[in-house]
Amino acid sequence: MKNRSRPDIMAIILESANGGITKTKLLTRANLTSGQLRQYLDVLIEKKLITELVADDKRHVAYKTNEKGMRYLSVYSSLKSIAVFPQE
Repeated sequence: MKNRSRPDIMAIILESANGGITKTKLLTRANLTSGQLRQYLDVLIEKKLITELVADDKRHVAYKTNEKGMRYLSVYSSLKSIAVFPQE
């Protein structure tokens, strides 16, 4: 398995959270440990790329990519299409 860069992982998380997603499903889709995912979510929330949605009971939390996160994905996709690197 090839190593993924931080921007790659952030893009995977943002793409997965586009329609709203729970932490458990994010763990599976991003293939990260709980600690790793928490670090990425902290950064994405701090940079206002993703929104944390807390249910009324405060026990259920979901994450949703917001407008700024969608702009990140657009720029990321454009950059990735320009900078094509050969696969090893």
